[in-house]
Amino acid sequence: MDAASGSCAECGTGLGPAAGTGRPRRYCSRSCQSRAYRRRRDEGRRTAVPRTRSGAPGPRRRAGGGAAGAGLVDVAVVLADAEGIGAVTLRSVAHRAGTTPGEVRRVFANRERLVEAMVQRLLAGPHGGEPSPHGTPVRVLAGLAETEWQAYRRHPWLVSVLASSRPPLVPAVLDAARASVDAFVALGLDPPTALARYVALSGYVQGMALLLLTERDEAARSGTAYPAWWVQEVRRLDRTGARRRHPWLDDVSGGVLPAAFATDVDAWFRDGLDRVLAGLAGGDGAASA
Repeated sequence: MDAASGSCAECGTGLGPAAGTGRPRRYCSRSCQSRAYRRRRDEGRRTAVPRTRSGAPGPRRRAGGGAAGAGLVDVAVVLADAEGIGAVTLRSVAHRAGTTPGEVRRVFANRERLVEAMVQRLLAGPHGGEPSPHGTPVRVLAGLAETEWQAYRRHPWLVSVLASSRPPLVPAVLDAARASVDAFVALGLDPPTALARYVALSGYVQGMALLLLTERDEAARSGTAYPAWWVQEVRRLDRTGARRRHPWLDDVSGGVLPAAFATDVDAWFRDGLDRVLAGLAGGDGAASA
């Protein structure tokens, strides 16, 4: 008597009795076999939800759990820090971790789930989390903005994931958004207006953080550090006479070339944050409240 051969590895449908000889069946149809092949080929870039034979979505597996998941997230973050988020695939992470792409897929299902786990780890880790809820609403907002900024300072690629109309809505992202909305509501705004102000504040932080990402990419592409680039540009401006025609360049710099991009952009960010918060909170003096 033939033994049951289990369920389809793609859709979960029962496969019926097993054949007496040959390799065991893994898929119920060529359609499921092709779908599984395409997902393997794409290394999880597609957002696939297992479907039952009736076409209804099957239960989605919770990705990234356990010690194995935590270790793979660590590997993925290190890879993104070194080479950018574009370098992170199930295959590249598996290679770095000394395992197989199939094992990474077993833990995370697809690349999207892996990236979500990376975001959650960084925003809810020892350097992330919400600031103290004590203090004025504006101080809470300033603390949230500073926390987000520091995450981008440590991991510039993170802004390319979060500066989106469809960011990964992991718990840490939702918690930070809720805390910001609550702070704006505490300033007397209705919830829809509070959400709009939160989006504007986050847009300011992320816009400044894009400078961190582009400087990182430019330094890697050109092999030239920020101060060295300025030296080259000042010499070019002198040769073309542009420096004489634009004396404000010396005025704003005090005649001193920048020492480090990170130092400059930190100062610009905090100076602008005070003014952005003053406007969004509804008064010029609000940021100092």
